[in-house]
Amino acid sequence: MMMPTRPCFLIARPRSGATVFNRMLRTHPKVFGLGEIFNESNPLSYFQFMRRVVSADPDSMLPSRSVQNFIRYVQWCGERAREKSAHCEVMILNVKYDQAHLVYDSWWKLGSLPRLFYLITEKKWNVIDIHRRDPVRLCISNQVAIQTKVYHSNALQPGQTISAKVHIDPDILVKDIAATNSVYNQISGHFAGKKEYLGIYYEDMFADDTGKKFSQSLISSVSKFLGLPNRFDEKPSLEKLLREDAFSYLENEQEIRTALEQHGIHRQPAAS
Repeated sequence: MMMPTRPCFLIARPRSGATVFNRMLRTHPKVFGLGEIFNESNPLSYFQFMRRVVSADPDSMLPSRSVQNFIRYVQWCGERAREKSAHCEVMILNVKYDQAHLVYDSWWKLGSLPRLFYLITEKKWNVIDIHRRDPVRLCISNQVAIQTKVYHSNALQPGQTISAKVHIDPDILVKDIAATNSVYNQISGHFAGKKEYLGIYYEDMFADDTGKKFSQSLISSVSKFLGLPNRFDEKPSLEKLLREDAFSYLENEQEIRTALEQHGIHRQPAAS
């Protein structure tokens, strides 16, 4: 009897390297990627699934059915994964932190982590969580991407780089950095001690600063975590967008540096 495909959630803040990491996972012959499951344009997204469910059963849109609907969606994803790849053993469901609240209960305590994170632990689903040691760079990178509308290197011509400079509100940046640190602590604390949880750092993802090759130690640990032989492609399909000095993309670089210093925010080293 064929074993059901095992779900693994890939969770991260935007600009954490989740896309390039997800593409690496999908190079394995026994892995199938569903993409960002809360991206409305994704044909395999939760919302495309729900359109069909609601058309057959209008009451399924009620808040009290949200968790039940999502469990059905994960099962449906397993069926699609098997259709696409008969030898699939693991399916990857990509979720950005900022969209995790789209699975909910009718009543949920304000200030708690989204219901989805609790559902993942209840069901003992695997989860890979990507953090960045340098939240300053993450938040600047996110603002550069939003303002230039260039999110990945495949949006550029070969050899082309981002040269535009952007203006960032220092107060917004400081709050974003604080929120990032807070959510990192909450999420890692929630999953702490769970064998189904693997936390990794973006800074440990590549073999060196060029980003031309994934770290062999990282790939080995991921293989072991997923219970799969190491058959991942070590070459990233995307290149790093920003130079090491993220501040060089800012019109108001000195204003930002001053604001960070006033709030006692210091950049973290690339490695632990």
